[in-house]
Amino acid sequence: MLWSMPPTTPTLLCLHCSASNGQQWKAYPALLPAPLRLLTPDLLGYGSAPAWPTGASLSLDTEAQRLAPLLDAGGANDGDEGVHLFGHSYGGAVALQLALRWPQRVRSLTLYEPVRFAALRDDRDPAPWRDIRAFGRMVGGLASIGHHEAAAACFIDYWSGQGAWARLPVTRQQAIAARMAKVGADFEALFDDAVPLAAYRRLTMPVRLITGTTSPAPARRVAERLAQILPDATLVRLHGLGHMGPLEDPQRVAARLAPMLVGEQVDQAA
Repeated sequence: MLWSMPPTTPTLLCLHCSASNGQQWKAYPALLPAPLRLLTPDLLGYGSAPAWPTGASLSLDTEAQRLAPLLDAGGANDGDEGVHLFGHSYGGAVALQLALRWPQRVRSLTLYEPVRFAALRDDRDPAPWRDIRAFGRMVGGLASIGHHEAAAACFIDYWSGQGAWARLPVTRQQAIAARMAKVGADFEALFDDAVPLAAYRRLTMPVRLITGTTSPAPARRVAERLAQILPDATLVRLHGLGHMGPLEDPQRVAARLAPMLVGEQVDQAA
Protein backbone atom coordinates (compact mmCIF):
# COMPACT_ATOMS: atom_id res chain seq x y z
CA MET A 1 0.00 0.00 0.00
CA LEU A 2 2.90 2.34 0.70
CA TRP A 3 4.05 2.32 -2.90
CA SER A 4 0.59 2.84 -4.38
CA MET A 5 0.35 6.32 -2.85
CA PRO A 6 0.73 9.36 -5.14
CA PRO A 7 4.28 10.84 -4.99
CA THR A 8 3.03 13.98 -3.23
CA THR A 9 1.24 12.12 -0.43
CA PRO A 10 2.33 13.58 2.94
CA THR A 11 3.24 11.20 5.74
CA LEU A 12 1.93 11.91 9.23
CA LEU A 13 3.50 10.04 12.16
CA CYS A 14 1.20 10.16 15.21
CA LEU A 15 2.53 9.37 18.70
CA HIS A 16 0.06 8.62 21.49
CA CYS A 17 0.08 9.58 25.17
CA SER A 18 1.15 7.42 28.12
CA ALA A 19 -1.17 4.51 29.02
CA SER A 20 -2.64 4.57 25.50
CA ASN A 21 -1.67 3.02 22.15
CA GLY A 22 -1.79 3.66 18.43
CA GLN A 23 -5.54 3.01 18.36
CA GLN A 24 -5.88 6.46 19.94
CA TRP A 25 -5.87 7.91 16.42
CA LYS A 26 -8.57 5.71 14.87
CA ALA A 27 -10.93 8.67 14.31
CA TYR A 28 -8.36 10.85 12.55
CA PRO A 29 -8.15 9.40 9.02
CA ALA A 30 -11.71 10.60 8.34
CA LEU A 31 -10.92 14.06 9.76
CA LEU A 32 -7.70 14.84 7.87
CA PRO A 33 -7.14 15.82 4.23
CA ALA A 34 -6.65 12.98 1.77
CA PRO A 35 -4.49 11.50 0.40
CA LEU A 36 -2.45 10.96 3.55
CA ARG A 37 -0.08 8.22 4.70
CA LEU A 38 -0.87 7.83 8.43
CA LEU A 39 1.51 5.98 10.77
CA THR A 40 0.28 5.21 14.30
CA PRO A 41 2.85 3.04 16.10
CA ASP A 42 2.60 1.79 19.67
CA LEU A 43 5.27 3.32 21.90
CA LEU A 44 7.44 1.09 24.07
CA GLY A 45 5.43 -0.85 26.64
CA TYR A 46 2.02 -0.08 25.12
CA GLY A 47 -0.44 -1.73 22.77
CA SER A 48 1.13 -4.68 20.97
CA ALA A 49 4.57 -3.95 22.46
CA PRO A 50 5.74 -6.20 25.33
CA ALA A 51 4.89 -5.02 28.84
CA TRP A 52 7.56 -2.82 30.41
CA PRO A 53 9.53 -4.51 33.24
CA THR A 54 8.95 -2.88 36.62
CA GLY A 55 11.93 -0.74 37.57
CA ALA A 56 13.60 -0.83 34.14
CA SER A 57 15.19 2.48 33.17
CA LEU A 58 14.12 4.45 30.12
CA SER A 59 15.19 7.54 28.19
CA LEU A 60 13.53 9.64 25.53
CA ASP A 61 16.42 8.68 23.24
CA THR A 62 15.48 5.00 23.64
CA GLU A 63 11.95 5.78 22.46
CA ALA A 64 13.23 7.94 19.59
CA GLN A 65 15.81 5.42 18.35
CA ARG A 66 13.12 2.75 18.06
CA LEU A 67 10.91 5.03 15.95
CA ALA A 68 13.68 6.55 13.82
CA PRO A 69 13.16 4.19 10.84
CA LEU A 70 9.63 5.55 10.45
CA LEU A 71 11.06 8.98 9.66
CA ASP A 72 12.17 7.54 6.31
CA ALA A 73 8.59 6.61 5.43
CA GLY A 74 8.05 10.13 4.11
CA GLY A 75 10.54 9.68 1.29
CA ALA A 76 10.68 12.71 -0.94
CA ASN A 77 7.26 14.31 -1.16
CA ASP A 78 6.87 17.18 -3.59
CA GLY A 79 10.60 17.91 -3.32
CA ASP A 80 10.49 18.00 0.47
CA GLU A 81 11.87 15.11 2.51
CA GLY A 82 10.62 13.80 5.81
CA VAL A 83 7.42 13.34 7.76
CA HIS A 84 4.98 15.51 9.65
CA LEU A 85 4.95 14.64 13.36
CA PHE A 86 1.89 14.81 15.61
CA GLY A 87 2.36 13.97 19.28
CA HIS A 88 0.10 14.07 22.32
CA SER A 89 1.46 14.42 25.87
CA TYR A 90 4.28 11.86 26.27
CA GLY A 91 4.02 11.21 22.54
CA GLY A 92 4.67 14.91 22.01
CA ALA A 93 7.77 14.69 24.19
CA VAL A 94 9.03 11.78 22.07
CA ALA A 95 8.19 13.68 18.87
CA LEU A 96 10.39 16.54 20.05
CA GLN A 97 13.23 14.10 20.72
CA LEU A 98 12.92 12.76 17.18
CA ALA A 99 13.04 16.31 15.82
CA LEU A 100 16.07 17.21 17.96
CA ARG A 101 17.97 14.12 16.78
CA TRP A 102 16.94 14.14 13.10
CA PRO A 103 15.60 17.63 12.25
CA GLN A 104 16.25 17.19 8.51
CA ARG A 105 13.72 14.34 8.43
CA VAL A 106 10.87 16.28 10.08
CA ARG A 107 8.78 18.62 7.93
CA SER A 108 6.57 19.96 10.72
CA LEU A 109 5.61 19.37 14.34
CA THR A 110 2.13 19.53 15.83
CA LEU A 111 2.21 18.93 19.58
CA TYR A 112 -0.74 18.71 21.92
CA GLU A 113 0.70 19.56 25.35
CA PRO A 114 4.07 17.85 24.93
CA VAL A 115 5.14 17.03 28.48
CA ARG A 116 8.81 18.03 28.36
CA PHE A 117 8.56 18.87 32.05
CA ALA A 118 12.28 19.65 32.33
CA ALA A 119 11.44 22.95 30.59
CA LEU A 120 9.90 23.99 33.92
CA ARG A 121 13.02 23.46 36.06
CA ASP A 122 14.14 27.09 35.97
CA ASP A 123 10.76 28.70 35.38
CA ARG A 124 9.91 31.88 37.28
CA ASP A 125 7.12 29.99 39.07
CA PRO A 126 8.54 26.85 40.75
CA ALA A 127 5.11 25.36 41.54
CA PRO A 128 4.39 23.53 38.24
CA TRP A 129 7.76 21.71 38.27
CA ARG A 130 7.48 20.89 41.97
CA ASP A 131 3.91 19.69 41.65
CA ILE A 132 4.34 17.49 38.58
CA ARG A 133 7.48 15.88 39.99
CA ALA A 134 5.68 15.05 43.23
CA PHE A 135 2.71 13.64 41.31
CA GLY A 136 4.81 11.59 38.88
CA ARG A 137 6.94 10.13 41.66
CA MET A 138 3.80 9.22 43.62
CA VAL A 139 2.30 7.40 40.62
CA GLY A 140 5.57 5.65 39.87
CA GLY A 141 6.04 4.71 43.50
CA LEU A 142 2.63 3.07 43.70
CA ALA A 143 3.32 1.11 40.52
CA SER A 144 6.75 0.00 41.76
CA ILE A 145 5.24 -1.73 44.80
CA GLY A 146 2.49 -3.43 42.83
CA HIS A 147 -0.39 -1.03 43.54
CA HIS A 148 -1.13 -0.71 39.85
CA GLU A 149 -4.84 0.03 40.13
CA ALA A 150 -4.29 2.82 42.68
CA ALA A 151 -1.55 4.30 40.48
CA ALA A 152 -3.82 4.13 37.43
CA ALA A 153 -6.75 5.77 39.27
CA CYS A 154 -4.56 8.70 40.35
CA PHE A 155 -3.08 9.04 36.86
CA ILE A 156 -6.39 9.01 34.98
CA ASP A 157 -8.14 11.39 37.39
CA TYR A 158 -5.25 13.86 37.22
CA TRP A 159 -5.29 14.12 33.43
CA SER A 160 -8.99 13.53 32.73
CA GLY A 161 -10.71 15.02 35.79
CA GLN A 162 -11.92 13.69 39.11
CA GLY A 163 -14.12 10.63 38.68
CA ALA A 164 -12.82 9.74 35.21
CA TRP A 165 -11.30 6.49 36.46
CA ALA A 166 -14.54 5.33 38.05
CA ARG A 167 -16.42 5.93 34.79
CA LEU A 168 -14.16 3.63 32.76
CA PRO A 169 -15.30 0.09 31.98
CA VAL A 170 -13.59 -2.54 34.12
CA THR A 171 -11.81 -4.01 31.08
CA ARG A 172 -10.31 -0.59 30.27
CA GLN A 173 -9.27 -0.11 33.90
CA GLN A 174 -7.50 -3.45 33.86
CA ALA A 175 -5.68 -2.65 30.63
CA ILE A 176 -4.44 0.70 31.96
CA ALA A 177 -3.40 -0.74 35.34
CA ALA A 178 -1.33 -3.39 33.57
CA ARG A 179 0.76 -0.65 31.91
CA MET A 180 1.49 1.48 34.96
CA ALA A 181 5.10 0.29 35.28
CA LYS A 182 5.71 1.93 31.89
CA VAL A 183 3.86 5.08 32.95
CA GLY A 184 6.22 5.34 35.92
CA ALA A 185 9.20 4.89 33.60
CA ASP A 186 7.80 7.58 31.28
CA PHE A 187 7.70 10.06 34.16
CA GLU A 188 11.29 9.29 35.15
CA ALA A 189 12.49 9.70 31.55
CA LEU A 190 10.83 13.12 31.47
CA PHE A 191 12.30 14.16 34.83
CA ASP A 192 15.79 13.02 33.73
CA ASP A 193 15.57 14.97 30.47
CA ALA A 194 18.81 16.97 30.19
CA VAL A 195 18.03 18.92 26.99
CA PRO A 196 18.49 22.65 27.70
CA LEU A 197 15.80 25.05 26.53
CA ALA A 198 18.32 26.69 24.19
CA ALA A 199 18.57 23.44 22.18
CA TYR A 200 15.03 23.94 20.89
CA ARG A 201 16.20 26.98 18.94
CA ARG A 202 17.74 24.54 16.46
CA LEU A 203 14.28 23.35 15.42
CA THR A 204 13.47 25.63 12.51
CA MET A 205 10.59 23.64 11.03
CA PRO A 206 7.03 24.96 11.59
CA VAL A 207 5.74 23.98 15.03
CA ARG A 208 2.15 24.18 16.22
CA LEU A 209 1.70 23.84 19.98
CA ILE A 210 -1.85 23.11 21.11
CA THR A 211 -3.12 23.35 24.66
CA GLY A 212 -6.49 23.07 26.34
CA THR A 213 -7.64 25.82 28.66
CA THR A 214 -8.78 23.36 31.37
CA SER A 215 -5.58 21.25 31.42
CA PRO A 216 -3.36 20.93 34.51
CA ALA A 217 -1.01 23.89 34.91
CA PRO A 218 2.26 22.00 34.28
CA ALA A 219 1.13 20.82 30.84
CA ARG A 220 -0.09 24.27 29.82
CA ARG A 221 3.09 25.94 31.06
CA VAL A 222 5.37 23.59 29.12
CA ALA A 223 3.56 24.51 25.89
CA GLU A 224 3.91 28.22 26.70
CA ARG A 225 7.64 27.96 27.42
CA LEU A 226 8.31 25.99 24.24
CA ALA A 227 6.34 28.53 22.21
CA GLN A 228 8.62 31.24 23.52
CA ILE A 229 11.83 29.48 22.48
CA LEU A 230 11.03 27.64 19.22
CA PRO A 231 11.86 29.84 16.19
CA ASP A 232 8.73 29.12 14.11
CA ALA A 233 6.08 28.25 16.70
CA THR A 234 2.38 29.02 16.97
CA LEU A 235 0.52 28.48 20.26
CA VAL A 236 -3.13 27.47 19.87
CA ARG A 237 -5.47 27.40 22.88
CA LEU A 238 -8.63 25.33 22.58
CA HIS A 239 -11.20 26.66 25.00
CA GLY A 240 -12.96 24.13 27.18
CA LEU A 241 -10.69 21.22 26.32
CA GLY A 242 -8.37 19.46 28.76
CA HIS A 243 -5.19 17.44 28.46
CA MET A 244 -7.04 14.59 26.77
CA GLY A 245 -8.37 16.86 24.04
CA PRO A 246 -7.20 14.65 21.15
CA LEU A 247 -9.53 11.93 22.48
CA GLU A 248 -12.26 14.20 23.90
CA ASP A 249 -12.80 16.13 20.67
CA PRO A 250 -10.84 14.71 17.71
CA GLN A 251 -12.65 16.98 15.27
CA ARG A 252 -11.46 20.21 16.92
CA VAL A 253 -7.91 18.97 17.30
CA ALA A 254 -7.73 17.62 13.74
CA ALA A 255 -8.94 20.99 12.46
CA ARG A 256 -5.79 22.57 13.93
CA LEU A 257 -3.56 19.80 12.61
CA ALA A 258 -4.89 19.69 9.04
CA PRO A 259 -3.58 23.13 7.93
CA MET A 260 -0.01 22.12 8.89
CA LEU A 261 -0.18 19.28 6.37
CA VAL A 262 -0.88 21.71 3.53
CA GLY A 263 1.14 24.69 4.76
CA GLU A 264 -1.75 26.92 5.84
CA GLN A 265 -2.17 29.16 8.87
CA VAL A 266 -4.63 28.48 11.69
CA ASP A 267 -6.44 30.58 14.27
CA GLN A 268 -4.61 30.67 17.60
CA ALA A 269 -7.75 30.41 19.74
CA ALA A 270 -10.96 28.53 19.13
